[in-house]
Amino acid sequence: MKIWTGIAPGFYLAALVGCAGSQQMAKVDDSGLARLNETQMQPVDDARIEEGRARDGVAKATANEQEARSRVEVARSEREVADAQLKRATAERDMLKGQYAERDAIGRAENDIAAVKQRIQAADLKLSYLTKMVAVAESEHKVAMAHVTTAAAVTEQSKLKAMRAANAPQVASVNSAAIDERLAQAQAAEAQIKAQTAQQRSAAVEDYNRWQDLDARARTLAQPDTSAVPPPAAPSEPTK
Repeated sequence: MKIWTGIAPGFYLAALVGCAGSQQMAKVDDSGLARLNETQMQPVDDARIEEGRARDGVAKATANEQEARSRVEVARSEREVADAQLKRATAERDMLKGQYAERDAIGRAENDIAAVKQRIQAADLKLSYLTKMVAVAESEHKVAMAHVTTAAAVTEQSKLKAMRAANAPQVASVNSAAIDERLAQAQAAEAQIKAQTAQQRSAAVEDYNRWQDLDARARTLAQPDTSAVPPPAAPSEPTK
């Protein structure tokens, strides 16, 4: 297969994924499976089970993507709350100064302002992390869909091999090269999307670690807030 030069990697990835997802799936005539015994059918059954799991994975990835977007909205609301807290703390400090309050009182107000500013910085990092995790979730959704295509191609290849071993006449009309090519394309597309997802996850981890560090420092300056929303867990590799 000839690969064009001078094309951006993202464009080539999109083209490869589109190719793997849009071509007509090479099919094997299932009527030939009637000739197979239980042992011969086992690889086909296993492939079909994996295909079902792959489709379940798409549903899970869809839910994860929606949850990731919801977390971003919550983080935006928390950021707005922090802005309001800064305004109140600043107004209180200014009022104390206007009333010529004791130095200790003004100092506490200044500390409150410093603490809120750190919380705002932490909130910005949290928002950045969660936004990147939305991109990760989107990519994982694409990985799940690509795996469905791969699993379906494996099923067709398994049927062809099983029927060929059983000397089923239906295999004579099957283009085995097209089935093999289809599987290779699907596997290549899935592998590239996985690699892209890993890079996105790595970038999200960096933001997560920075956010957690700053958030811990901000909490040392502030009174405990029992109403705070627990932080989301650190990004981890998707389970297989």
